Amino acid sequence: MCRRHCGGVLKLLSRPLALSVGSAVLLAGLFAVPAAATADVVSQDADQIPAAASALRINEIETNGSPDWVELMNTATEPLDASGFVLNGRENGVTLTLPSNTVIAAGAVYVAESSTFKLKKGDKVSLFAADSTTSLDSYEWGDFHLDTYGRVPNGTGDFVQQAASSKGALNPAATDPGEGGGDGGDDSGWQSVKINEVTSANDDPTHDAYELVNTGDVDVDVAAWLQSDSTSLPAAISAPNGTVVPARGYLVLLSNQGLSSDGDSVKVYRADGSTIVDSVGWGANDAQPGSWSRCADATGAWAHTAASSFGASNATACAGTIIAPSTPPGGGVSCQTEAASGNGPAIAGGIAWPGSQSAVVSDNECQFVTSLSGQDVSGLDIDPSAPTVMWAVKNKSHAYRLVKSGNLWVPDTANGWSAGKNIVFPSGGGQPDSEGITVGPDGFLYITTERDNAASGVPLDSVLRFDPNESGTTLHPTVQWDLTADLAGVIDPVKADSNLGFEGITWVPDSYLTTNAFIDQSTGKTYDPTIYEGHGTGLYFGALEKNGHLYAYALNADGTFHRVASIATGLPMIQETQWDADAQRIWAVADNSSAGSSTLLKIDATGAFVVDRIYDRPTGLPNNNNEGFAIAPSSTCVNGVKEVIRADDGNNGGHSLWSGTISCDLALGPQGPNPPASSPTVAATPSTVQAGGVTTIVAEGLVPDTEYTIVLHSDPVTLGSVVADSTGALALRDVRIPADTTAGAHTITVAAASDPATVVASIPFTVTAAVGGPSGTAPTPAGGAAKPASLASTGAQPMSGIAIGTLLLMLGAGFVVVRRRFASAE
Repeated sequence: MCRRHCGGVLKLLSRPLALSVGSAVLLAGLFAVPAAATADVVSQDADQIPAAASALRINEIETNGSPDWVELMNTATEPLDASGFVLNGRENGVTLTLPSNTVIAAGAVYVAESSTFKLKKGDKVSLFAADSTTSLDSYEWGDFHLDTYGRVPNGTGDFVQQAASSKGALNPAATDPGEGGGDGGDDSGWQSVKINEVTSANDDPTHDAYELVNTGDVDVDVAAWLQSDSTSLPAAISAPNGTVVPARGYLVLLSNQGLSSDGDSVKVYRADGSTIVDSVGWGANDAQPGSWSRCADATGAWAHTAASSFGASNATACAGTIIAPSTPPGGGVSCQTEAASGNGPAIAGGIAWPGSQSAVVSDNECQFVTSLSGQDVSGLDIDPSAPTVMWAVKNKSHAYRLVKSGNLWVPDTANGWSAGKNIVFPSGGGQPDSEGITVGPDGFLYITTERDNAASGVPLDSVLRFDPNESGTTLHPTVQWDLTADLAGVIDPVKADSNLGFEGITWVPDSYLTTNAFIDQSTGKTYDPTIYEGHGTGLYFGALEKNGHLYAYALNADGTFHRVASIATGLPMIQETQWDADAQRIWAVADNSSAGSSTLLKIDATGAFVVDRIYDRPTGLPNNNNEGFAIAPSSTCVNGVKEVIRADDGNNGGHSLWSGTISCDLALGPQGPNPPASSPTVAATPSTVQAGGVTTIVAEGLVPDTEYTIVLHSDPVTLGSVVADSTGALALRDVRIPADTTAGAHTITVAAASDPATVVASIPFTVTAAVGGPSGTAPTPAGGAAKPASLASTGAQPMSGIAIGTLLLMLGAGFVVVRRRFASAE
């Protein structure tokens, strides 16, 4: 879950963007080609034009113009016929088709524009070949207009903000270090400038301010420089005190975005919008009251000083009161970070984590940066067929296939996975807020969403199924299960709940559920997978953040579904879940909302999932928004431990993955129904009774929590029905034998109430003729069936002399009745 700026403006980082395939509708003859581009469109025989369509690239985009336009570049070494090629704008569903005889010279550009081709904030432009389906290039951006953005270097580089439009011409090269900053003045000494102090306090005149210090001997003009916070795009600096950082001096600037007291960052760029001069981040309340300051100036470590010292050295403030920083403190890394927020207490009753208490980073710095986000790794799952492969998902429409490299998990380079892959909805568009991921038994990826980030205020709790072997840089779902309506009453159709939906998902095999007599809450009976035709061989358990519950679903191949159970995990909010095949348990994991506590769930004797263990967070693991959790299989155990990986959604310090260990033997007890100690048995005490008399019937070795019927034969007379207790034992006390029962040999049988024809236990029983009428403590109820008596642990009837004699005979014959806890028959 993104805890701040969710759905807000996202920082555009200098990274390549992924390709996608969308739909297109032809719309011809609406282009105006500027003179600069016309010179590059040449006449050539069609037979001489190669089919290397992939050489055509999007080179520059303007979404805030009149009209909007897209510039294309032929990166090949020979002319390219682009006639009929199609551009598509996702948000408005608009298309442009390049007209006939559009031949672009080698290395030249062509501008496509139309009064009807309108691009929006948070949009995506896709380029397709003339077949309208072959994807050639695409570019997607966050909730802002591009004014204007182009590739540097042309045709192959990252998109960066241009100082000025180069429409119809090649984009200018990036400014080399040491050169002037362009129109803003001379910034040739820019390497000597550092961020020195920052505050998020709302006190004027330093309201949300930051300070630059110049350690060099020449003044540096920063007029053309740009600044961003943790989620915004680079934009012009706010400079009420001028734009020159004097040699060996200071300049105080105001943040152009405002700064959050919950933790934020400041990044300062040169005029090209991609060269970072310096950056700093901080945790909750680390920059107020007072300041987040370097001690010593320009080069020292960051500290929370109680006093501010804007426009002067930090020496005095650093010598004064220092406030303990949040954990972990902010980091000055080039990729985006988000400090932990929403802290809550650990779950009561937790025990120490059963493994290493330390945690180490297990990814490369800034490894998960995309154009939409430098953070947000939310879900993890180790591939059950390959323990050196782990799948990860960001809640910004992106998935990764990670492989083990030494002690690190790094992106796989095969099949287009090197930068991860975009994911879309079945329409081919949208921005799935992808939170959880699991590998199904079919090898496909099952990814949860809690909204479409293109409509971030509307809950959309669904599961998307993807083929990880799909080529290209975008995965298209084969099925979507929209579960939103099924959660009505839990998830409300309000913006707040669009960030409290499914955070995790895991698959649990039917074999485990049936072996342990899991109860299907929708039927009230033991789970029977055969009634859910088309659901596969297991259930998918979705972790719903809002109430901390797991929801078990049979997901059918045709997109239909059936909810089987809702399960309390012992967590008030849940961020991840994992099926542990080795422990035969389900993990439920919280982030810092419960101090990183986790619970281990088992099926008890009643067929319900219950909390088996509560574990505290490893003491050396930072209390971040740790939303992802993956556990290695026991086949990887070394010296009795195996790896556990957690994902920090906030990418603090530039890292998302933290690794530790867990014991391979958690010393867990049994679960599910208790196995019978022996074959079912039944005994009656006494076993010889006058007609109209009473006896007590005891049975053992039965299926726990199952109703049984006790019958007297030869003329069948039901003596009573009772549910076996959790040990598989039952009893009918002081049950009356009907007064009109014929004297002689009889049989008492026990059969499940659901299958009365199948006798599971029986015993001979003798009835003697009544002398002087019925005897016993109560008359036989109407209908001839004896009323089952109470199973109170005290108040038993005194045993008659005949009963004592019968019992002694039974003991002498070697028949032993084990007294067990009895279930009540009332």
